[in-house]
Amino acid sequence: MSAFKPSVMKKDSYALITGAANRIGRSMALELAQLGFNILIHYRNSEEDAEQLKTEIEHYGRKAETVRIDFMKEEDYDGLFNLFKKKNIIIDLLVNSASDFSPSKFTDKGDDILMREFKSNFHGAYMLTKAFGRVFGKGLVVNLLDTKISKDVTTHFDYLLSKKLLAEFTRMAAIELAPEIRVNGICPGLVLPPAGKDQNYLLNLAKDIPLKRIGSLTDIQRTLRFFVESEFVTGQLIYVDGGDHLAH
Repeated sequence: MSAFKPSVMKKDSYALITGAANRIGRSMALELAQLGFNILIHYRNSEEDAEQLKTEIEHYGRKAETVRIDFMKEEDYDGLFNLFKKKNIIIDLLVNSASDFSPSKFTDKGDDILMREFKSNFHGAYMLTKAFGRVFGKGLVVNLLDTKISKDVTTHFDYLLSKKLLAEFTRMAAIELAPEIRVNGICPGLVLPPAGKDQNYLLNLAKDIPLKRIGSLTDIQRTLRFFVESEFVTGQLIYVDGGDHLAH
């Protein structure tokens, strides 16, 4: 299989994608496998889906392993990465895609949901990125954000707060980890409906954004490919949202 090989990649480059078993994370894992990366498939509860994805990636002729990490618990991320290193698994790309999308309001008491959203959407990415820098020292980090980080009105208060924090961390980490590691972010808009909703839900919302249509997983994959291939880009957040972030 021919594949684009930027300087970040070596013969046996691995990409670790958190939340890779489903949805956007899964689509990015498949895109990276087709680009030539071997894949580490992170999951917390979706073991069966992760194993199915592993089989699919292996059909592309790439290596794949599943990795269970629970961001709600304390983990030794340096130890995890050093274990990979001892197994000659060199990670050149970290994609922080795992997240929890739970509704909440400012008037909620907040402690429990804040801690869940903080751990799921920010803390895991924060810890993994810092450990990646310490243990591997070269490569690329891509964080999955949300178009709504540009706004301040939401029915998902704690979720949005955690994603805003991750956006700031993305820019700060780009400075701290340069020049050896690039750090960028993707801000999806109306691409996949949330659990319990269908495409009609998205189509109705799309009436209020500039392009008046919904996006696709392919749009996210193309943006990820751009970050992999564009070696002079760091600290950037790309809104893949049909202009949603412009509509206030």
